[in-house]
Amino acid sequence: MKSPFACTRVAFASVMICLLAWSAAAQSDTTNEKPKPEAKPGETQPTTKPPASVKQDPGILRFYLMDGTVITGKLQTQKLPIKTAFGDLVVPLTSIRNLKPGLDTHSKVDQRIQQLITDLSHANAQRRDEAQEELVAFGPALIPELRRHADSDDAERQVRIENIMETLYSMNEDVFGTESSPSVSLERLDMIETEHFTIAGQIQIDRFTVQSKFGSLEVRLADIKAAEQLTTEEPEVRRSLEVSGMDMTCRGYKSTAIKLKRGDKIIISAEGKITMSPWGNNSVSSPDGIAQNGMYSGKIPLGALAGRIGEDGKEFLVGSKLTITADKPGILYLGFAMQPNWANYQFPGSYEARIRVIPSP
Repeated sequence: MKSPFACTRVAFASVMICLLAWSAAAQSDTTNEKPKPEAKPGETQPTTKPPASVKQDPGILRFYLMDGTVITGKLQTQKLPIKTAFGDLVVPLTSIRNLKPGLDTHSKVDQRIQQLITDLSHANAQRRDEAQEELVAFGPALIPELRRHADSDDAERQVRIENIMETLYSMNEDVFGTESSPSVSLERLDMIETEHFTIAGQIQIDRFTVQSKFGSLEVRLADIKAAEQLTTEEPEVRRSLEVSGMDMTCRGYKSTAIKLKRGDKIIISAEGKITMSPWGNNSVSSPDGIAQNGMYSGKIPLGALAGRIGEDGKEFLVGSKLTITADKPGILYLGFAMQPNWANYQFPGSYEARIRVIPSP
């Protein structure tokens, strides 16, 4: 009969044999793993795609230059100093969505506009006509600048400015232009849109060093038409916009400069008052309008805040509060609902619209 100690030794030996066998098998699986095939000339190894929600390297911007050149690269600086009417700001580059230098930066464009306005009273009639035609070509974005000269001492110039503004009011324009060629900003100050708010001020850097795939490039601020940060994520858009009694739907809607895609969720709230002069100074409308005064296009109360998507989109009532889903791509336009027969009246006041756009998934 075997002793208990002999049985214990046999059991221990069996366990050790099993452990050694398991270790050898694991090592064999590792060492026998098939190596990845080497890429043939002209081929590349497949790579794992990063998740779609991962942003590109912060600081990668696409610059649209005044001469039509487009440059994409990483800025050497990571902060943008901006001088505003309320103090100096330093904005991290990662927070900037896009920027557009204004007329104070684009001095040549500004000088050209001022010369054209001066030429509206030129002694030569052809020169006056050519100046007027060229000013109209700038589009509705020129209206704020023309308003600064509306009270000209020269009667000829004043009449022509009024005629130009009347023409521009009847036009609609995508203020961003096409994707490959954004329009020049006709605002006085540089406009910088961040992920939280928009800043109007003066960018305190006159040159940018951009590291592109062609090497290091130096770009002057005055040569930049627009710039945008490249990202794989689409941020929410939040914007405030004033719609005055001059922004009548019968003259032409006011662009919000917000590009919508089909499926984007749009949330708008508005407040303010506009005097309905044809019905007396005591008649004041809110963004919801006054149905008793009549209807615009048969469905929107006169005086109401109205909207549409794209230049040929269906007009709809915005009122004081609205949530809708974009049924088509295009620019969002807002306007003060008014019939053409009242277009020559003055409507003092304005509505302040707050717009939020949640991108479609």
